[in-house]
Amino acid sequence: MSVTVITSAHSCGTTVSSLALTLSAPNVSLLVEADCSQGSIRHGFQQGRWGPEIGLWHLAEAQLQDQLAEAFETHLRAMDSEGNRWILPGLTDPLQAATLAGTWEPLAGLLQVMDQGAGYDVFVDAGRLVAEPGRVHPTLYPAALLHRADMVLLVVRNTLTSVAQTVPVAAALREELDRSGTGADALRIVMIAEESRSHGMRSDAIARRLQAPVVAMLPWDPATAQLFTHGSERPVKLAKAPLAKQARTACEQLAVDVRTRRLRLQMPPAAVSSPVVAGVLQRLAASRQQVPQLGQEVPRG
Repeated sequence: MSVTVITSAHSCGTTVSSLALTLSAPNVSLLVEADCSQGSIRHGFQQGRWGPEIGLWHLAEAQLQDQLAEAFETHLRAMDSEGNRWILPGLTDPLQAATLAGTWEPLAGLLQVMDQGAGYDVFVDAGRLVAEPGRVHPTLYPAALLHRADMVLLVVRNTLTSVAQTVPVAAALREELDRSGTGADALRIVMIAEESRSHGMRSDAIARRLQAPVVAMLPWDPATAQLFTHGSERPVKLAKAPLAKQARTACEQLAVDVRTRRLRLQMPPAAVSSPVVAGVLQRLAASRQQVPQLGQEVPRG
């Protein structure tokens, strides 16, 4: 179980990668759609299943009333019929991002105890990195979630253009994680193989350019990507999808890296802040079912 932030330098598959990992995780999983520029899953993958009355923005008001944990639980929505894959839907308007400035930090703490106290794999779709001189932007990017994450995955395509655009972002992330996070070694690369092996950049070359290990190589899988960005009118099985298979392998590697890193850093367990939070965690833990091997149906929106 872990908290993993997924981000990128440009539009290169962050949300598709986030969904693939969340739906392929070996444990019960939660996707937090924390892209400050506006979420897309509500109207894409879920085809308008929820309206604006549900989602991340409402947690800001709840935090002001000291009711974040209760609101968090209320705004979670299942993405499968078994109740193993959950999502906290994102913003419906980028202007809402500023209201969350005081919410990211307590939410980060809640996600940590969600991981360690309720046994969830938590994935955060943070969208494109937004930086200003000397730091990650604290209002236009969920910086606090980045700081508290076990791992930070930087998505890049195996093209020279994508890698070149990502180099300064990787440098900014390393500096930010060293200064305010759990260390620059939390950074990992997710490589999407857009180009063939004979034309695309090799994973070892990308790792050298970005100065971070490649933890996953996801295939170029337009059919599954189309499902994740536009949804489907009928249930779809992911068992044979190349993207989903590789995402499962990536989750297994991430789990090993997180365990090793926690032991090395001797990270203390996250503290449960109140009886209310304890009650939320107890209910979420009780709702867990045995997670099936990859191949579960993804329901229509």
